[in-house]
Amino acid sequence: MTITYRNATVADAALLADLGARTFTTTFGHLYSPANLALFLDNHTPERWTAAIGSDATVRLAEVDGAAVGYARIGPLTFEVDRNGRAGVQLYQLYIETPWHGSGVAAALLDWTVTTAREQGAADLWLSVFIDNPRARRFYARAGFVEVMPYTFMVGDQADEDIICRLALDAGGAAA
Repeated sequence: MTITYRNATVADAALLADLGARTFTTTFGHLYSPANLALFLDNHTPERWTAAIGSDATVRLAEVDGAAVGYARIGPLTFEVDRNGRAGVQLYQLYIETPWHGSGVAAALLDWTVTTAREQGAADLWLSVFIDNPRARRFYARAGFVEVMPYTFMVGDQADEDIICRLALDAGGAAA
């Protein structure tokens, strides 16, 4: 078993659509009505991935023996937060297939995310995490993210409570 990492291209759009829909459904699908889940999964189509990668998204894939097992997607900050004049990048998704939880894949993808955000000139890295996802909250806290404020995350017409978190990427951004 060999784990490899590479930047995704538009040629990976169908693969990312499938992986994103599958991992979200496996982890959270039981929380939503079929209609709301279907509406949310409209964000995971090959066409949407092609558009994202072709514009402002940077995506890193994790593969085991050539099969995709996870990815991280970053891009421009869209949260309405007090940035204190600091440049920010947003981690939109860090999705890992369940069998690979705890394997180091998520940590490697987060390391890439931090490095890439710094290379893009960001002083802060932002994300949101579902309030009822204690495993992810612990993971991000161990990495130095600070919980900043609540955030409403929509899945169809169902509003979930997330928490926006921030990681200062430089010494000038002490935790808020």
